[in-house]
Amino acid sequence: MKEDNVILLVEDCSEDASLVLRAFKKWGITNPIRVIPDGEEAVDYLAGNGHYADREEYPLPCLALLDLNLPQMSGFDVLEWRRSQADLNNLPVVILSGTKNRDDLDKAHRLGAVACVVKSQDLSELYDLIQHLNYVALAFDHKSNMEWFPET
Repeated sequence: MKEDNVILLVEDCSEDASLVLRAFKKWGITNPIRVIPDGEEAVDYLAGNGHYADREEYPLPCLALLDLNLPQMSGFDVLEWRRSQADLNNLPVVILSGTKNRDDLDKAHRLGAVACVVKSQDLSELYDLIQHLNYVALAFDHKSNMEWFPET
């Protein structure tokens, strides 16, 4: 079954992933969300490697939410790899990380992240960002239209 407008959440902490999923549900965001636990698997998903080769089952996402501190391969490494993939240049990547280190956030921006959000229990900053994601999608002219239906 093909899913459109998939969001890829790359997060190794199951509690943080659950928090994001609950927040998206609360906000009325109906996009299917794929949770990937580490950087290497995120690259495999985006590259269509291994069992991710079936793009009907594992379509390219319209948005990626990426933690920086991941096992196997860091979020920085994922951003760097993505930067070398011409077919992924239009994929908006939002960093969702526990770090408040300005140098890390600046580095993520230099590597192509469109925004950085510091994790917190209420995720209000992420909610504010999501309110503007349709604009981000249009600005990046991604092949897939993002359809957001957050509650107002």
